[in-house]
Amino acid sequence: MNNVIVHSLRKWVYPTLAGVGGGFVITMLLLLAACNQPAPHQAETAKHCVKQASLPVKYAKGFTIDYYNGFKVVSVRDLKDTTKVIAQYVIMPKGKPAPVDFTNAIVIDTPAQRIVCISTNHAAGMVRLGLLDRIGGLTNVGLIYDSSINQAVADGKISNLGNSELNYEKLLGLNPSFVFSSGSFDGGDKMKMKLESLHIKTVLNLDYMEQDPLARAEWLKFTAAFFDKEYEADSIFKAIESNYLTLKEKAKAAAPQPTVFCNMPFKEIWYMPCGENYIAYLFADAGGNFLWKDVPATNGLNLSLDYEAVYNKAANADYWINTGLATSLDDIKKADKKNTLFKAYKQHNVYNCDLRRTKMGGIDFWESATINPDIVLADLIYILHPEILPEHQLYYYRKLN
Repeated sequence: MNNVIVHSLRKWVYPTLAGVGGGFVITMLLLLAACNQPAPHQAETAKHCVKQASLPVKYAKGFTIDYYNGFKVVSVRDLKDTTKVIAQYVIMPKGKPAPVDFTNAIVIDTPAQRIVCISTNHAAGMVRLGLLDRIGGLTNVGLIYDSSINQAVADGKISNLGNSELNYEKLLGLNPSFVFSSGSFDGGDKMKMKLESLHIKTVLNLDYMEQDPLARAEWLKFTAAFFDKEYEADSIFKAIESNYLTLKEKAKAAAPQPTVFCNMPFKEIWYMPCGENYIAYLFADAGGNFLWKDVPATNGLNLSLDYEAVYNKAANADYWINTGLATSLDDIKKADKKNTLFKAYKQHNVYNCDLRRTKMGGIDFWESATINPDIVLADLIYILHPEILPEHQLYYYRKLN
């Protein structure tokens, strides 16, 4: 029986069937072995062998990972309609023929040897999985916070592929297994078409489209599937989930719930998250009363508000969190003197997520927070309810002076 399937069954099927008897497990394994080792006249039928197992995905809606006879299929799904598959990848040992059931899928050799990351949070996921040595190239290297990645760049082990525009010549020289892409978020169709013309495969990683903090973190399993690291990813995620849910439960009973608003105006428009936004979930789980939690979105998952609308609602809010490029109270004042009229400003209850920042402007929050929602939540609980976590040291956030 194929080693990939045996490995996956040990990790995923055994725990699931633990309570139904060893005989059933043995029978199932024999059937799977038979499916995977057909007689010559059954070879074509075997290509259509049914799915053998699926990786447990508890929170994320945008991907699934299924195991077949000798290969896995990773599907990226439309979050608005998860029955729709928008990208699919067959992951299998090099040299094996592609299964006929998935002719439209992109075939990826497993395990992937060298890949390229466009987004810094994808690089953070690779490091978390112990896969730093598989990163061949990165964009926006100047914005990287992680010291191990920066050292690898300095040592020439990771190539700097440019900033706003990819250095395609350098990229081609790397001959990567694939490029992790965020779709329209990092170049969209233009980049995809260019990579296709160079015969470079792209893998669509849409973790940022999930709004549940644990769902975003669970995309670590998606990354892991291309390197046969699912077991490690599941173990890491279970620890994250346990920490997050424990913290959420602690904050659940906290009273009163302080009022919160966030962000800063940009070109006279104040982009405020709606109640279905990632940051709104975090505020709620931290025991905060986000003032726009019940307002439906008007711009993606954000609201496009004018200054007066925000001031009228948040003038007496207790906390102002995530102030963008403003790194001090003076920066906020310089941006607009009216900002000093907010109660949160007057009482110095203003926080930004830039505690971990490089001289070049790289902010770790935008790099590793996706896979550390439990740490983000602990920071927010400490800000809003310091009595719950009196020993906590802020990791991503800092109070502006």
